[in-house]
Amino acid sequence: MYNHHNVHATSFNRTALAQRYFPDLLPLSAWAKFRKWLLTNPRLSPLLASRSRSFTPAQVALIYSELGEP
Repeated sequence: MYNHHNVHATSFNRTALAQRYFPDLLPLSAWAKFRKWLLTNPRLSPLLASRSRSFTPAQVALIYSELGEP
């Protein structure tokens, strides 16, 4: 399991984080695919309820704990 104590998560623009997971995709395509990943994960899907265009450090840490670091 991912150990979040060794990583200092930072805030990320949602598209920038998506592109870290899918570097070969264009920004919009990376976000669409990443969004699908979040939607299929019950612990991560609530992150999409916000209209914010960025993830807080706590949200990034949660994403890393569920998906692993990109």
